[in-house]
Amino acid sequence: MKPRPFHHQRPLAAVAVAYGLGVWAGVRFAWRPLLIAGGLAVSLIIIVLLPRVDRKRIVGCMAAALMAGMLLGGVAGHPALPAEGRYRVSGVLSADVRLREDGSAAGYLEDVTLTDAEGRESRLHRVYWTYTPEENAPFLPLEGDRVTFTGKVYHPDGQQNPYGFDFRLYLLTQGTAAGVSGCGEAEITAHPGRGVKTWTYQARKTLGSRIRQVFGEDSALPLALLIGQRDELPQETARSFSDAGTAHLLAVSGLHVGLLAGVLMLLLKRFLGPKSRLAVLAAFLLAYCALLDFAAPVVRASILLLLVQGRRLVRRMGDGLTTLAAAFLLILTVHPLALFTASFQLSFCAVLGIVLWEPDLMYWLSRLRPHFLHEGLAVTLSATAGVALPTIQIFHRFAWVGLLINPVLCALFAVLLPLYAAVLALGCICLPLGTALAAGVSAAGRGMIRAVEWVGGLPFVTLRLPSLPWYGLAALAFAGVLCTRYVVWPRRRKWLAAAAALAVAFGVWRGTVCHDVQYIQLSVGQADAALVLDGRETLVIDAGEDGYDLAGYLLSTGRRADTVILTHLHKDHCLGLRRLLEDRVPIGRVILPEGAEQLDVDPECLLLLEELRAQGIPIAHVHAGNVIETSRVRAEVTWPMEGLVRPGKEANRYSLCMLVDLDGVTVLTAGDIIGDYEGYAARDADLLKVAHHGSKNGTGQAFLDRVTPRAALISDSGHSGSLPHPEVLERLRDAGTAVFTTGSCGAVTVTVRGGAAELTTFLEEKEQP
Repeated sequence: MKPRPFHHQRPLAAVAVAYGLGVWAGVRFAWRPLLIAGGLAVSLIIIVLLPRVDRKRIVGCMAAALMAGMLLGGVAGHPALPAEGRYRVSGVLSADVRLREDGSAAGYLEDVTLTDAEGRESRLHRVYWTYTPEENAPFLPLEGDRVTFTGKVYHPDGQQNPYGFDFRLYLLTQGTAAGVSGCGEAEITAHPGRGVKTWTYQARKTLGSRIRQVFGEDSALPLALLIGQRDELPQETARSFSDAGTAHLLAVSGLHVGLLAGVLMLLLKRFLGPKSRLAVLAAFLLAYCALLDFAAPVVRASILLLLVQGRRLVRRMGDGLTTLAAAFLLILTVHPLALFTASFQLSFCAVLGIVLWEPDLMYWLSRLRPHFLHEGLAVTLSATAGVALPTIQIFHRFAWVGLLINPVLCALFAVLLPLYAAVLALGCICLPLGTALAAGVSAAGRGMIRAVEWVGGLPFVTLRLPSLPWYGLAALAFAGVLCTRYVVWPRRRKWLAAAAALAVAFGVWRGTVCHDVQYIQLSVGQADAALVLDGRETLVIDAGEDGYDLAGYLLSTGRRADTVILTHLHKDHCLGLRRLLEDRVPIGRVILPEGAEQLDVDPECLLLLEELRAQGIPIAHVHAGNVIETSRVRAEVTWPMEGLVRPGKEANRYSLCMLVDLDGVTVLTAGDIIGDYEGYAARDADLLKVAHHGSKNGTGQAFLDRVTPRAALISDSGHSGSLPHPEVLERLRDAGTAVFTTGSCGAVTVTVRGGAAELTTFLEEKEQP
């Protein structure tokens, strides 16, 4: 059959694209509901009044879809919230509380009632809850429990740093608009009864227990593949699958749903007609979605599968692009913020890649034998090509080896997953029989894991790639679409257009690359992390406590951490370095102040140093007078002085201080030095990175008289009532110093051009249209 040209499919696909752009704009930009509603009304009027000409009507439909997307995206992305403060909170725990590495606990509460001190009530559908359990009597409620306690309601922060994590948007995609911290005067009502939610929770618990009984020590993989419980998978295994480009096999998604549904339809083919099979399939998918707590990837895959089967049932002409556009519109209408989730982007791009490129690849690979080989290879290659761009943007790496092993692993997986399901079903009927059969299936699973771990451990299997600017993404996407059957241009015209788009994007990108010297004070809460950029050379001054945004910046820009300077070994300054190790950001060397390990420091930091040494990363020590240089940056250590460090004392006293010359503009970084010692570190400077988050026992008047800074940078969380201390802020302002706090400004960037400094703040830049 001759492929249908793109303009036959264009209306629904074009409307879907316009709607997606509208949702994105409604969430990202200022919320103007009346203006958007007016635009939607005008668009609908245009559609009604225009003559029945497809080319004109599609413009009106696209405009209406754009406005409708902006309206729904704005409502979902800018919800009304109660005022921040202390409330009596009552809600139902939607999943078991999760203990985090720092000893705190986190979970989600649904059907939440907030009561303030005056007895006024407000309600929220869902909140994110964090608290610190007591060591002697830990407070750990279970899914379905109703919890009542006194806590502090807060509005989550949005993105604070360039390429940083947007905590507010992440919670919104989880259906959560506010956060609650604390658990004072807590009360629990165990399992009050929640209808389907309680039944699915019990079913998931029961199935998990049966899987462990049937598969024994090898239960981690079937738990992940069948019911989405990945907590028991070893971290090494998960990392190996990621490094080999096969992480999608471990997450219940379209592949898993398609395999299970395919087996079910095959079993029912002899017994039921098409309509009955579709009804049974819909019931099965609904039950499976409920079992997995309506996980977004499973719901998306189920909707798409039902649309495909429904189209076949009514024998309607169409292609995959139309079906995909319909699923896109349906899902984003129900859950607009799904557009911003990695799983949504990856799953839809994978299917889009199959729709666009699989037919052409099938043609080019048709000479391969046996027949199923070229089909599987074409599907795998097209899906991998589809997810290449979002994978690079989200994870900043591309596992090229996945192109080679995914076809084989997917074929093995297509056999393994149904076998796991069949053995589990037999184990539910007769446990000894299921256990006996599980031995062989588990051996196959172990073999697959060992093969992936071997491939993932090979050198150079993963390419580390920076994020692309939006115009680069658009150019690559445009070039990719040009190579499909949906564009009916002559081949020469296609190649010329694709080459021109890529050349323009590359030229614009080269013209916008910043070659100036920059100092960036990241916003990392009540911690410290900064970057000094000199061309391609990168100095890191402290790494914060979690390191996520620091790693995100380095990965997104394709930078190494050539030199990491840790001012002292407190976890809010150096534990973030572990994130760089886990994300495999190359680290050239680490520099510490003299005697840093002999002071009163956090034990976790000493363990981190051992990890660095085990990986062969050199660690050096410096004292006053030593200099750290790049081509245009010179950092002179001003404190501690050689021979003056006294072991066992507080680490803040001997925190590393430096006078950093940024190609003619000076910044004095004061670490966490306290008042008794800051006189030794003082130097005249243009800018001051204030010590210890602006605490009261630092940044004294004598110190300021010596430094005379024009601007001061303070790293703070924005939520602490005590830091920066009002007396410090008053002294700075009395000295005529402009003050910038990361808690209110986000990341602060100092760009040096021709010996002059330009200071910009991230949040002010984001607010600009």
